[in-house]
Amino acid sequence: MGWTRPKQLVIPQVWDTFQAKDVDSDQLVTYRVEDLTEDRYEDAIQHFVENYLDDEPLHKNRKFSEDELSVAEVKDFWQWCFDQKMTIVCYKEGSREIVGVNLLHVKGFDKMHDSEVRQTKSEHLKDIEATHEYMTDQFQVCQHYNVIFYLTSYGLAINRRYRGREIATEMLRSRIPLCKTLEIKVTATDFTALGSQLAAAKAGFQTIVEVTYDDFSKMGPRYSYPGIKSKSLKLMSLEIE
Repeated sequence: MGWTRPKQLVIPQVWDTFQAKDVDSDQLVTYRVEDLTEDRYEDAIQHFVENYLDDEPLHKNRKFSEDELSVAEVKDFWQWCFDQKMTIVCYKEGSREIVGVNLLHVKGFDKMHDSEVRQTKSEHLKDIEATHEYMTDQFQVCQHYNVIFYLTSYGLAINRRYRGREIATEMLRSRIPLCKTLEIKVTATDFTALGSQLAAAKAGFQTIVEVTYDDFSKMGPRYSYPGIKSKSLKLMSLEIE
């Protein structure tokens, strides 16, 4: 049996609030990070389509957004992630515009705990999944930290209008109170771009595995991302005290 969110932890919970510049001025305003509610699922999926597929290095390199099958399958995957009720969203106070979304998921020691096996047909999606699986195989998070479950992420997308305000860093920091409440001792994520790696470092994450995209390319076409702008993929973790 896999991990499930405690029923008594009602949705939405506000996990963090912080101040950052407004979208159209240097005025400081308050933002909050909270659980994504079901009524915003479709909006969150559209947010990822508009702010993730053409920006995240692996999806951008594979021209993911131009392939209908790939887009349809990744939307199904995002919906599957939502079902665990761990995804968080950032709003500016007084607004319902989505500022950022982080697709969070609790993974288990036993891969059978992670959920049902999904049948992937998209070659682009298979390539990206294989790349992330390689990173997971290089460092067994549960064994290393002696935990049964840990919190990971399958994507962090910040609204382009709100970038440059360290919102990604704040959303990553919000995992700390979330994990403390759920008694999860470790969060670990693959960060594919320099910007997200820097944001993770500011939030306290440490690099535990780094593989350059040049080294990936030596492993065969499935792992090759010709012309990719980023230098490396990093698996980074944060222990929750």
